[in-house]
Amino acid sequence: MKKTLLIIPFLALFLGGCGDENKSEASQTNTSDASQSVSVPSQSASLEAPFDLTLMDESKMTLQKFDKGFKVEGNDEAILFNFFATWCPPCKAEIPHLNNLNDKFKGKLKIVSVLMEDKSKDEIDAFMKKYKINFDVAYGEGNSRFAKALGGVVGIPYIVLYKPNGEYATHYVGLVPEEMLESDINKVID
Repeated sequence: MKKTLLIIPFLALFLGGCGDENKSEASQTNTSDASQSVSVPSQSASLEAPFDLTLMDESKMTLQKFDKGFKVEGNDEAILFNFFATWCPPCKAEIPHLNNLNDKFKGKLKIVSVLMEDKSKDEIDAFMKKYKINFDVAYGEGNSRFAKALGGVVGIPYIVLYKPNGEYATHYVGLVPEEMLESDINKVID
């Protein structure tokens, strides 16, 4: 009985993801239901100025918000953005699944993990090696701008999937089964 009671809080954290206790109450009220969609601007929304995400190889990924999602300069693949932190247990647990999906959908899907904490490039590189990450990781100031452009990140891990044309497809809060991600990826690449 005692073991069961000890496991319940762990499972809640593991399956629910890592929250941000510093968010305002109003922000939590607006985005607390994981079934709500990411704040996708209305059809009449104007384009915003492009901004860059810096990847670990120092290349830049230029994004531009538009009324249905984000256009990524020079991209013709579906994109899965994974917002994470190095201290988050569910974020670490999903890395092998993202590695598998990256291998399985090479040439059809681009996976980019967006770091939501301030770490040096050496610290990020060590984390990537320790967890054998085989997909892109973005770091730096562009990451928080991207999170704000989405309407905020409600918890981590937080995944947003976009079609090859940049249109929003779906999102997830917390740890997601690989099979569910694979099923949704197949829907956007077919």
